[in-house]
Amino acid sequence: MPLDNTDAIWLIKSIESVLNQRYARWELYLTGIVSTARHIRPILERYAQQDQRITFVLLEQNRSISAANNVALTLAKGEFVALLESDAELAPTAFYEVATYLRAHPKADFIYTDVDQITQAGDRQNPFFKPDWSPDYFHSYMYTLHLSVYRTSLVRKIKGFRSEYEGAQYWDLALRISEQTSQIHHVPKVLYHRRTLPSSLSSGVDANLRASRAAQRALQDMLDRSPYPGWVEKGAKSGLFRVRRHIQRRPLVSIVIPSAGTHLKIRGQQVCLLAQCVSSIRRLSTYQNLEIILVDGYDISKATLKLVQGADLKLVRSDQPFNFSQRMNLAAQSANGEILLMLNDDTEIMTSNWIEAMLELAQQTEIGAVGAKLFYPNGRLQHAGMLILTGKPGHAFHNGSGNHDGYYYSNIVNRDYLGVTGACMMMRHRLFEELNGFDESFPLSYNDVDLCLRAHQAGYRNVFTPYAELIHYESVSRANGLSPGIPGELERLHEKFAGSCYLQNDPYYNPNLSSRRPFFQLAWPDGRNQQRGSR
Repeated sequence: MPLDNTDAIWLIKSIESVLNQRYARWELYLTGIVSTARHIRPILERYAQQDQRITFVLLEQNRSISAANNVALTLAKGEFVALLESDAELAPTAFYEVATYLRAHPKADFIYTDVDQITQAGDRQNPFFKPDWSPDYFHSYMYTLHLSVYRTSLVRKIKGFRSEYEGAQYWDLALRISEQTSQIHHVPKVLYHRRTLPSSLSSGVDANLRASRAAQRALQDMLDRSPYPGWVEKGAKSGLFRVRRHIQRRPLVSIVIPSAGTHLKIRGQQVCLLAQCVSSIRRLSTYQNLEIILVDGYDISKATLKLVQGADLKLVRSDQPFNFSQRMNLAAQSANGEILLMLNDDTEIMTSNWIEAMLELAQQTEIGAVGAKLFYPNGRLQHAGMLILTGKPGHAFHNGSGNHDGYYYSNIVNRDYLGVTGACMMMRHRLFEELNGFDESFPLSYNDVDLCLRAHQAGYRNVFTPYAELIHYESVSRANGLSPGIPGELERLHEKFAGSCYLQNDPYYNPNLSSRRPFFQLAWPDGRNQQRGSR
């Protein structure tokens, strides 16, 4: 616990929350500078005399939080270290839950838990029920922060805390830890209570600016170490960032569009959806190394084909009964691109650099499918990532406000999900073939869900990006953003993944959140199984 001029009442509550742990095998190191307010030292002395597990060390002036933490790190005898703010409180079961988890998962190197806020009156509010490990979300927002527990030997291996990133020293630490291990685990229970105080809510513009700059430097440092280097931009809100990656080798992107040349009445006029889609690609896209693969069942009229013809377009035709998966696989076989971009003909491009936004992610070998942010024509959300709640796939915040930030910014930053919609999905061509393409036993629906789940099973992560925006002229009346399919398709999905955890516990959707609607609302009292959740 690094010390500052915390009021005595909050420091005492913080120390007492450690003393009240139901798990007894802990030690507490309190480190700060000599000039810390006078009321601090008597408190430290009293508790150090009261319990031999408590040690305090006061340093010379002008030592950073990182330096104070490093002193404690040299003294620590525990196999794991945890970080605690001097005005926060641990839940009484915090160490017990972590120790229990470690007994079941002895290889874990980094464990984080859920968190809430505690007021001066002791009321708890604003719980943050986090997803399981989500690297792309983590690169946008420091969501793991508290409670974080790290293997001590690993923290020492990376030389502990770095003062040059003061203000974002914990993000910098976690970034470097995450590069050393894949054993990152999440305990979905609220075990840490952050204190809301006037001083913490208005810590000063200068301090916030320094922290933001430090975070941006830490993220840039991570990128400089990465095989996919790039640069960092500030996000839509304070504390959020966008990690950009240089596109490597400028690969050919094959845009695969299934179509029947359907027309739709839009703003009082009959519009050919396919022509509108292709026109928007050609008119707006700043990425130019493209080919368009159009696949149909000999049902697009000559007049429509004339509207979309061009040197960049290839027509693939199937005389088989309609099967979306079969047609997409057939078109993919004709694609020359290193990258496949599956795209519905009832979409219209909104952002000119949409391909770059998706390609920055899809080029990474750890990533499977990348999805875009889709809006209905009325501006409401059609797709911002796919969830599976009690066996039913659905879109996060479906039909919600297009301006909604999402749960802890999930709609406005890159975020990992189990799946993304096939209405606009990018994937490396080689990976698509490795996964054997779309499963043709799903002729109409859930083929995109199935592909994403198989990618995740194979060790890849699927990512939603809000920086590629399109209009999707799909029916708003669909309850969850997915086509209802034909009889047996959902049952087929359940049968295929019966041995996995996906149908009951979506790793990117906390078990404390409601399974009734994909809006990240609190679960209780909806009867959801909360064996993994907090009490």
